[in-house]
Amino acid sequence: MDNIAQLLYLYGIGYEYHKYTGDHVVFDHQTRLQALQECGVDVSNPDEIDRLNFELDIAKWLTPVEAITLVCKETPTITIRVDDGLHINELTVSIPALGYCCVCDPNKQVAIGDYRYQDTRYVQFEVPINAIEVGYHSAEVMLNGARFETELWVTPRQCYDPIEQHKKLLGLSIQLYSLKPAGSKLSADFYELKQLVEASAAEGVDYILLNPLHLLFVDKPEKASPYSPNDRRLLHPFYISIELLCEQFGLDVSVFADYLDVSKSNLSATYLNMTHCMESKLNALRFAWQLLCDQTGAWRADFTRFCQAKQQELKAFEDDDFAKFLQWLAFEQLTLCQSLALNAGMAVGLINDLAVGCADGSSEYNSNKNLYADHARVGAPPDPWAELGQNWGLPALNPVKLKAQRFAFFKQLIQANITGVGALRIDHVMGLRRLWWCFYQEQQQTGCYVYYPFEYLLAILKIESVKHQVMIIGEDLGVVPIEIKEAMSESHIYSNILFYFEKDYHGQFLAPTHYKHNALLMVANHDVPPFFGWWSHDDLRLRREYQLLSEPQLTKADEERTSEREKLCHWLSCYGEASVALASEARDVYQALINVLAKSPAKMLTIQFDDLDEQKLPVNIPGTDQEYPNWRRRLNQTSAEIIASSRPLIRDAITSRKE
Repeated sequence: MDNIAQLLYLYGIGYEYHKYTGDHVVFDHQTRLQALQECGVDVSNPDEIDRLNFELDIAKWLTPVEAITLVCKETPTITIRVDDGLHINELTVSIPALGYCCVCDPNKQVAIGDYRYQDTRYVQFEVPINAIEVGYHSAEVMLNGARFETELWVTPRQCYDPIEQHKKLLGLSIQLYSLKPAGSKLSADFYELKQLVEASAAEGVDYILLNPLHLLFVDKPEKASPYSPNDRRLLHPFYISIELLCEQFGLDVSVFADYLDVSKSNLSATYLNMTHCMESKLNALRFAWQLLCDQTGAWRADFTRFCQAKQQELKAFEDDDFAKFLQWLAFEQLTLCQSLALNAGMAVGLINDLAVGCADGSSEYNSNKNLYADHARVGAPPDPWAELGQNWGLPALNPVKLKAQRFAFFKQLIQANITGVGALRIDHVMGLRRLWWCFYQEQQQTGCYVYYPFEYLLAILKIESVKHQVMIIGEDLGVVPIEIKEAMSESHIYSNILFYFEKDYHGQFLAPTHYKHNALLMVANHDVPPFFGWWSHDDLRLRREYQLLSEPQLTKADEERTSEREKLCHWLSCYGEASVALASEARDVYQALINVLAKSPAKMLTIQFDDLDEQKLPVNIPGTDQEYPNWRRRLNQTSAEIIASSRPLIRDAITSRKE
C-alpha cells in the first residue's frame, strides 16, 4: 500500500459502495483526495502524509496502551502492545479513583495481532483483568516498572432494554409543536405534553415518541426544521411551558396574559406562525426571568449546578444568564414529563429523537469548528429521486478529530439527549458507521462515503444507555451495511420499521411474522404522508400543487398508488381483514391495518397521532424548503379529543399486543 492510499484508509475515506441499482461503484481517486483535503490534509506534501501515517498507524504500536482502551464488562481483558522480544516481569492495572488494582498474569496472554516496523516485530495481546463497573475510567498501567496512562471504557455487551422477552408495547408518535392546545393558547409546549402523557397513560399507552427537541434558531424562528438544528445538545425554548413555570415557582399564570398575544386567526390557523409564537413565548419568559431575579429561592442553587455541569454546551451563552435559564427550565420540564409518565405506569415514557447533524452556521458548529471537515456537508448518495445525490447542508464531523478529542463531543451529544427521557431514537443510525460527504470539485458537486470509528461510538452508546437506563432505537431505513445490522442486533439497539417500506422482492407487503422482534414499528413517519392522505392520494395532489410532479407524473403516481392500495387490501385479507376494499373509508382500512400490526412480533408498535386525528396534510414534504410550510402544521383536535375518539382503537390494539 502506498503512503497516500494508506492515509485515505486511516481517515476512513471510502473506496467503493453498491448503488441503489445494485451496481458496484468505485470512487474516483480525485474525489477521494478531495475528501482527504476537506479533512485539512495537504495531499501535495509528502512529509505531512508521512507524519500523519506515522501518528495514526505506527505510533500506537510503540507504546503499550492507546489513549482509549475498550474493555468488555462481561469478559474483561486489557489490550497491550510490546516489542516481541520483551520479557514481562510486571503488569498491573489500577484505577485510583475507584481504589481498583489488578495484578495481571502475563502467562495468560492471548496474541491477537502483530506489526513490523524498522525490522522490529511488535505484538498485541489481551490479558484478563478483574471486573470493573461500566463507565469511563482513568487508568494506570505499570509494565516492568514503567508507567503508562489510558482511559478504560468498560462497555456492557448490550444496551439497556426494559422490555421483557415476550412483552409487546404500544406507543404514540407526535410532533410536539403540532398538538392543539385547549382554550386560547397560541402553541403547544411541555404543558400539552404533560396532558398527553396523563391521558394516554390512562389508556395503557407505554411511550410517546417525540420529534427532535433540539435548540433551533431563536432569532430566526422560521428555520423550523427539527432535523436542521442550531445545537443538538440543547433544548428549544419554544417548548417551555408558562403553566409549568408558574407551578414550579408559585406564580399566578394570569399575570402573563399581556405577554401571550393570542388572536382568533392564530387559534384557527392550519399552520403555526413560528415568528409570532416564538416572540410571544420569549416575551413571557423574559417577564418571568425579571420576576424571579427579584426573588431569592432554592432554585438559584439548582440553576448554578446546571450551568456548572453544562459549561461546554452553554459556552455560546457565556454572558447570557437568561439564555442559560431557559435551558435549565427546558430540561427541568422535560424531566418532569418523563417522571409523570413513569409514575403513571408507562413502560418507557418519552422517546427523544437525535438528528443526524446540525445546521451550517449553527451554534453547535461554530463552537466545535475544529472537529468538522472544511467544506464537506452530509447528504445521501444518488437515488431515483436525486441522481446527483442529496446534500442536506449539515457540516460533516472529521472522524480523526473526533477520536483525537477522545470523543468528548459525541459523549456530550448522547448524554444531553438521554436526559429526561426513557429511550433515544437515533436518526440515520448508519451515520455511526459511515456518512455520505458532499463537496464541490471543479464547481461540480461530488461525494463519497467516509467511515467513522464505529466501535468507539457504539461503546459510548452502550455505556450511556446502561448507566442512565435509557433504551436505544436506531433509524435503519434504506441501505444498511451488514456490520450495522449485526451490531444493532447484538447490542439490543432496536430497529425502526415503516410498514410502507416492508416489502419483498416482488413489491408485495411482507408478512408481519417476518418483522424483527426488537423493533419499533410504525405505519409511517415525518417524511411519509399520513395514512389518511396516502389512502386518498392527497399527498400526490399536494406534490403537483407545489410543482414537484408534472401532470403526466401525477397520472402515473396515481396509478401506482391505486396498485399499492390494492396490494394493501389483499394483504389485509390474508390476515383476517377481508371486509376492506378500494372503496372503503380510510378510517376502516386504518383500523384493519392497526388490528393486523398489533399482532406482529415487533415489540414496539407506534401509532401516529396524525392518523388518530385523521390528518391528511403532512408535517414535511421532502424536497421542499420554503415552498411548503414544513414543520408548522397543527392537528385539528386537542389531545383529549383525539384520545377520546380513538379509545376503542387504542384499547383493541393494547389487548391484541397482550395476547
